[in-house]
This record gives sequence, structure tokens and C-alpha cells, in this order.
Amino acid sequence: MKETGKQFINGTRYPDYSTVDLVLRVPEPPQELPVRDGQQVIRLPNPKRFKVKDILVREAIERWEPIGHFTRSTISLRELSYLLWCTQGFKKTVAETMQLRNVPSSGLRYPLETYFVASDVEGLETGLYRYLPKSNSIVAERIDSGLILEMSTASMNFKVMTRAAVTFIWVAIPYRSTWALGNRGYRSVLIEAGHTCQNLILAAAGLGYDVFPTDMFHDDLVAKLANLDPETQWPLYLAAVGTVERSVTLA
Repeated sequence: MKETGKQFINGTRYPDYSTVDLVLRVPEPPQELPVRDGQQVIRLPNPKRFKVKDILVREAIERWEPIGHFTRSTISLRELSYLLWCTQGFKKTVAETMQLRNVPSSGLRYPLETYFVASDVEGLETGLYRYLPKSNSIVAERIDSGLILEMSTASMNFKVMTRAAVTFIWVAIPYRSTWALGNRGYRSVLIEAGHTCQNLILAAAGLGYDVFPTDMFHDDLVAKLANLDPETQWPLYLAAVGTVERSVTLA
């Protein structure tokens, strides 16, 4: 097991770029997973018109602390739209087909897909959804009230997941990065998950919500929950969003 880290670092050093699929003119992978026939696309409220309370970056950073449990939490569709946009939202197209979003991405490859389990989101049925950044829309992947218990089992944290308003699931499509960056792209995928979750923590603080990020989950159970292809789609990181009762200290 101790050799795994060395093998990863050695295997993802800067490659000979003349060997990568971009240079070899292999067709570029799609920037978003397609919407399947029969799936309904739901347009989200415009996040740029959503007014958020001003909060200092320092205050947002100091606000975060490990979470043991949430109170019963509800989030509005406008708030959800804002959080999705802050974490993977589309800004513009640059250099013909290259996208610019609200998080850094090596080579602007954006290898993450954002899924989320909506537990208590106003206007949405309980279920699994996927974010479509370019149109700021979502698509229902699976409507199922049993997903909350399934999510808590997969993540090994019943007290947090069953009371969260929404739980984000960031899924890597590594070939989007390795197509242009070779094996170095595998590092980029992991780093981007961290960038994305940090944006969520900062954005949620401005709305008064707390975030419980975790990489402690059963990979196979999360992949099954989201109906992922284990060969090409890898769950990387989870983040539950909700509210916490904070004790008030009298001066």
C-alpha cells in the first residue's frame, strides 16, 4: 500500500506532450454528459440576479468548522442555483470551444460533473440531479425518496446526510483532462475537486449555511447510487449543505 503514492506521483509527472490525444488529433471528449431522451431539463433561477449578504472572506473562512450533525435543513431553488453556479458555473467560451467557469481548472478542461441529492429543496422532488453548467440548468437522474437513506449508508454518516438540505457529489470524468494533459491530468482532477468544494464553503457561508465535506464514502455504493460507469466516471468528493444550531455566548 505504501508504494501507491509513489506510483501515482511517478506515473503523473509531466508527460511527453507529443504523445497525448490532443496532439494526436483524437476527437475531443464532450464538455458535459448528454441529456438522455425523455429527461426533463429544469432551468434554474439566474444566479447573477440573486442578492447575497456581503460577508468578509475572513469571516467565511473562520465560520467553517467540523460538523457533527445538522438541524433539519431546507434550501430554496434560488440558493441552490447560486451554489451550483459558484462551484462549477459557466462564465464564457474562450478560444473557440474552451470554457471558462468559476473555478480554476488545468488547461480549462473541467473534468468534474456535479450531481446532487436533493433532500429538502423547495420546488424539487427528493432525488438525484445533475448540473448543466453552460445553461445553468439541472436534469433529474433519479426521483426516489429512498435516496436519502442510501446516501447516508454510502457516506457512512447517517446524522449528517439525513438532515442535510442537499448533498453534492463531484464525479470525475478523467479523460477530459488526460486527453489534453496526458497522465498529468489525473492530478488535475483531484486538485479541482478541492477548488470546487472550497468555493462551496465560501459561497454557502454568505447564505448562512454550513458545509460538511467528506472523502470518506464507499466508492461502489456512490457509483451505484448515481448509475456511474466505473471505467470512466469516478466519484471523488461529497459535500452536504445544511444548517447548524450555534450556541450564543453572552458577553
